Amino acid sequence: MNFLPISLVTVACLLAAPTLLQGGETPPARPAAEPSRTPAVEEILGTWRLIRFESLTMKREKRQENGYLLINDEFLSFECHIGWLKDSGARDASTFFSGTHSYKLRSDGVLELTQLIGSTVDPTSSNPVFEPPGRKREYKLSFNTATLTLTREKDPQSFTFERMPSTGAGLDFYGRRKPPSDGEK
Repeated sequence: MNFLPISLVTVACLLAAPTLLQGGETPPARPAAEPSRTPAVEEILGTWRLIRFESLTMKREKRQENGYLLINDEFLSFECHIGWLKDSGARDASTFFSGTHSYKLRSDGVLELTQLIGSTVDPTSSNPVFEPPGRKREYKLSFNTATLTLTREKDPQSFTFERMPSTGAGLDFYGRRKPPSDGEK
């Protein structure tokens, strides 16, 4: 019989014995519970349609705007198209901006956005410009059950949205089938 392998196994068992006698390894730490949504975040979730845009830097005369805001638990997407018409009704000029952001709603009612992807129009060349990820924006948020307003004081702009009603068709904003609610299961 070979004495060396048996000796090594015996030493290994003796070294492990105190740990085994103490109950072994401590159980792994449980992951932290997901933070619950605040009532304010619960209220703003959903799809919103732009109904009014105010800006001191963009002329109001013959301006038309169209925009949508989609808010879920952690992210929001906002797209807005703005155009000005000629007297004939033809499009004179236009611009747009689009972006998806992560967000945090602070206790003082400020919505902090961190851009994940976005684009706009370069005002000097009218070409699309892709904005860098990580860009920060802040908007003062005010809302009730039917309307939501985002106001940026840095360059006085405000966007007022109305909540879009559910179609009741069992589809989400992207046309995917919604899971059944607890009452439908």
